Amino acid sequence: MSAVANASTAWRKAGLSYSSFLAIAARTVRESLKKELQTPAVMGRGKTDAAYTKYEKGSPKSDPIPLQE
Repeated sequence: MSAVANASTAWRKAGLSYSSFLAIAARTVRESLKKELQTPAVMGRGKTDAAYTKYEKGSPKSDPIPLQE
């Protein structure tokens, strides 16, 4: 097996999904930037906001509620 094929399955061997692997790689790159390049805009790129809304009979029962960690 080639080195490229071995490298491409490392995330799978570690028990990660490809999406998780990419998120970890992106976070690692952002954290390795020089301090002057670690702006809030750059460091905030990996954050996601999610909310849920309860529905009753096809209509929203409440305003969206943010999910918390």
